[in-house]
Amino acid sequence: MRFERIWCLALLAITGACASAKPHVYGQFNELAPRVAATQGERSPQHLTVQLARPANVAVFLVIPGRASVLLFPADSTQSQYIEQGSHLVQTAAAKGALSDTSRLVRIPQGGNRQPSRTGGRGAGNYPRDSTVAFGFNQHGYLLVFASQQPMPYHILATRVGGISVPIDDDDALNTVTKLIRETTQIAGPWAAYATDFPP
Repeated sequence: MRFERIWCLALLAITGACASAKPHVYGQFNELAPRVAATQGERSPQHLTVQLARPANVAVFLVIPGRASVLLFPADSTQSQYIEQGSHLVQTAAAKGALSDTSRLVRIPQGGNRQPSRTGGRGAGNYPRDSTVAFGFNQHGYLLVFASQQPMPYHILATRVGGISVPIDDDDALNTVTKLIRETTQIAGPWAAYATDFPP
């Protein structure tokens, strides 16, 4: 009986913690009100819905505490980071990486004893080429959208923010990525950021 009572209390505590989890907001959030949401049913963040109260330049990162941050949007230097007011479905670097993997598999030679080589490196847009987002037991991450009235150079986002290892604490990880974006892109005007759980 006592064990059942302790088990019920623990379960209630876990459920309460999950229910009380709120999105993290930064900067002048009420002014730009950026939001990001994962697409239902996708195991990796290949398509995202980005919402803005005002037109802005946007960058979206996958932040997994204790691991390297991943620049999801813009997916490459040719994709515009400028988004109009409202809700928009965008394709990420994860989708481009998945397409790249598929085309690479098609080109693998089929005859003889030749084994396909596994290359490390990165595919399109800073997303690891030969893997999707892999979460360990009880591991979680965040989608962090950063919105600014001024452009943010893609090469700076990709090389000085993307791929940088972040602290293991959730708040510290999100604060680190937000601070890096602001400092490395030298944001001077209004900016705001919003982070939500991934997987949802």
